[in-house]
Amino acid sequence: MAQPTNTFDSYDAVGIREDLEDVIYNVAPDETPFYSKTAKIKAKNTFHEWQTDTLRASGVNAHIEGDDTVASARTATVRLGNYTQIFKDAVIVPDTDEGLDKAGRGREIAYQSLQIAKEQKLDIEKAMFANQARVAGGSSTARKLAGIPAWIATNTVKATAGSPADPTGDGTDARTDGTKLAFSQSRFNSAMQAIWESGGKPQSVYLSSFQMNVALGFVGNNNQR
Repeated sequence: MAQPTNTFDSYDAVGIREDLEDVIYNVAPDETPFYSKTAKIKAKNTFHEWQTDTLRASGVNAHIEGDDTVASARTATVRLGNYTQIFKDAVIVPDTDEGLDKAGRGREIAYQSLQIAKEQKLDIEKAMFANQARVAGGSSTARKLAGIPAWIATNTVKATAGSPADPTGDGTDARTDGTKLAFSQSRFNSAMQAIWESGGKPQSVYLSSFQMNVALGFVGNNNQR
């Protein structure tokens, strides 16, 4: 079957309007689960501090009537702190570009600012998970916050090879990695047990997509969430 002679079809036409959707689809991952869930407070100094305390170990506590009371030794609170880190980016949009009629957004500066805000959240999430010690900074050095790995000094499951070492736990030094271990249910359970026995109440676990696939293979109810 062929076209009749001199058929003027769409391939010959000039001036066909473009068929462009008035929307922009974001195809990049933009979730920041840890940063989004973390409580936010306002820092009033570039070095923000807080205190922690703990309880003594439980013991037998029984006394006779009328016995003299002897004060037990008490331990002072621990004062910790972390530096604030400056996250920034910028976009320059000339007035001419702002006046153009574009698909998917009204004003280019507003759209780009929104994109930057999402990218900044990703940068913050990355910094929070980074195995880096805090940096005080200076006139030629940027301040850096200590990432979560620099605070985890207990209840860890480490390799026996490669000289692994936990950090001090006050943000002043980073974790020292040893020979890598495969993520397994037994190691995960050991870590969760140690956390609970130390008074922790873990409610969330953050895994890479690869490790999440491993966790989905765990037996029992662990793979239901």
